[in-house]
Amino acid sequence: MTTVALAYETDRPQADVAVCAGRVLLLAGVCFGAANLFQWGVQSGALGLHPAALALSWPVAVGVFFSGLFRLRRLGGEAARRVAGWSRLGVGAMVGAALLLAAVSAATGDWALMRLTSVATLGLYGMAWLVALGRTGRPNTGVIALIAFAGSALQLLTAGTPDQYVFQALTLALIALLPGLWLALGRRL
Repeated sequence: MTTVALAYETDRPQADVAVCAGRVLLLAGVCFGAANLFQWGVQSGALGLHPAALALSWPVAVGVFFSGLFRLRRLGGEAARRVAGWSRLGVGAMVGAALLLAAVSAATGDWALMRLTSVATLGLYGMAWLVALGRTGRPNTGVIALIAFAGSALQLLTAGTPDQYVFQALTLALIALLPGLWLALGRRL
């Protein structure tokens, strides 16, 4: 590494945990919001694609998310590494919920239960925002948690319909994308 590049690396200010968390939330909101809109487009017929295309949306979204997460972790210093660890735990909890629903679906033979993955995902976001409320004491994080829980309830009411994916995308915009953008710009909730 050249002296100029080394000086740049050491002189560059590192983002704090809130900014790094905002970047990850923004990334999650974009990746998973877009995947939900794609799901809606295929299932509603708006995109005119064969339902087999649905098999691509989640692996692509997860791949893009983890690629972006790796890049953010590498560029953001210690705070980004901490946030990436929390993000991996969050995604792991969501994958765990999906695997649990898959096991219950296999045991009961009712694969429609997999539609509840979205309900569980928004519920986990709500719990994460409640943890943020407890750690920061900022009421806005409690409002975001309530929005996540309301979105989860809406998911339950619309499970099995294409509209489920529109509501999931809208809820992710309100609980991940917009708060993530706000935090990534250095603002506090």
